[in-house]
Amino acid sequence: MSLYKQQLRRFAREIVKPCKHKESCTSQKRLLTNNPLPGDVVKVGVLGVPMHFGQGKPGVRNGPKAIRDAGLLQRLSDHVGLEVNDYGDLDIAHGAHVDDVSKDGNWTIKNSRACGTANKKLADAVYNTLQTNDICVNLGGDHSMAVGSIFGHSQARPNLSVLWVDAHPDLNNPTTSPSGNIHGMPLHFLLKDLENKRTPISDFDWCKSCVSSPNIGFIAIRDIDPGEIAIMKRYNIPHCSIREIDRNGIAHCMEKILDMINPSGNRPLHVSFDIDSVDPGIAPSTGTPVRGGLSYREAMYVTEEVARTGSLSAFDLVEVNPELDPKRAEATAEVAVDVITHALGLSIRDTDYRRFPHSGEPHRSESSEKRKL
Repeated sequence: MSLYKQQLRRFAREIVKPCKHKESCTSQKRLLTNNPLPGDVVKVGVLGVPMHFGQGKPGVRNGPKAIRDAGLLQRLSDHVGLEVNDYGDLDIAHGAHVDDVSKDGNWTIKNSRACGTANKKLADAVYNTLQTNDICVNLGGDHSMAVGSIFGHSQARPNLSVLWVDAHPDLNNPTTSPSGNIHGMPLHFLLKDLENKRTPISDFDWCKSCVSSPNIGFIAIRDIDPGEIAIMKRYNIPHCSIREIDRNGIAHCMEKILDMINPSGNRPLHVSFDIDSVDPGIAPSTGTPVRGGLSYREAMYVTEEVARTGSLSAFDLVEVNPELDPKRAEATAEVAVDVITHALGLSIRDTDYRRFPHSGEPHRSESSEKRKL
C-alpha cells in the first residue's frame, strides 16, 4: 500500500461519521491508546462456551475453565479502567450427539442439532451481554461457536468487521468438508455472499447471513482446503497467509487487513482467534495444530493492533483443549490469556494503569513460575 493511500485512510478515519456507540467507543479508544480521562471505564463481559460438538475431541469443552484457571480474570482485574463481569459458562448439554445429516449421499454434517441449539443459546447470550457491556469476550470451546458469537454480535451492533486469526479459513460447507465437522464451516452460515449457496440445514435456520466478504479478513492461514481457496478467490476475501507474514512482516500485514476490512474505522470489530494460529511449539494443546504458525511476539502484535483500533466489540478465543497435551496445557492456556489481555489493551497500559499489590503481598507474576515459551 502506498504512503499516499495510508495517509488518506488515516485522514478518513478522523472525519468519518462516528458509530452510534460513540460514547463507549470514545472512552475505549482513550483507554486503549493510553490517554484516559478520569472516569473512563470499559465494561467487559466474559462468557464461557464449553462446546465440543463442532469436532471430535471432547476435551475442548474444558477450554473456558483452563483459561480462567490460567489467571484471566485476575489479570483483567489488575488494571484500572476495566470493569469485568464474568457471567460463567453457558449451560450446554455434554452428552454424545452424533446425528449426522446427509442428502443424496453428497454431503455429511456432524452434530448439527447439538451445534445449532448451542449456537442459538450463545447468540442470545452475546446479544444480551452487549446491552450492558462495551466488549464481550467468549471463551471456547471449538470454533463452531463463531456462528453464534458473530450472529449475536451483529444483532446487537450491525455492520461488523471480522478479523479471523486462524491456521484455517473455516470456509468449508457440507459438500466440501473432508470431515463433516462444523468447526470448519462457521463462515458458511455467516457470509452474505454465500447466502444463495447455503446448504439447507434446519438446525441453523435461525442464523441469517450477516457479514460481507469485504469486511472479513484472515491472518495466519496456512492449511486451506481446495473449496475454501475457490471461495476466497471468487469473492476476493482479504487475507494474509503465514507466508505473507514471513515475507512482509506482521506489522505490514495487520495494517493491510485492518484497512481493508474497516477502511473508515467506524465498524464494530469482532475478532475470532483460534489458538492454532499460534505455532504448536508455543501453544500445543489444540485439536488441529499446524506447524509454522505465529510466533509468540507476532500473536501479541496482532492483538495489540486490535487494541489500537479502539473498535473491538467482541472477542472469541477458541480451540484450547487441555486434555491433548496435559503437560503443556497450562502454557497453552497462559498464551490464550496473553492474547485476550493484549487485545483489551493491557500491554499498552501495563505500567501506568496496573493495580499493584500492597507492600509485602506477592504479585501473581512473582509468585508463579515464569512461562516457558
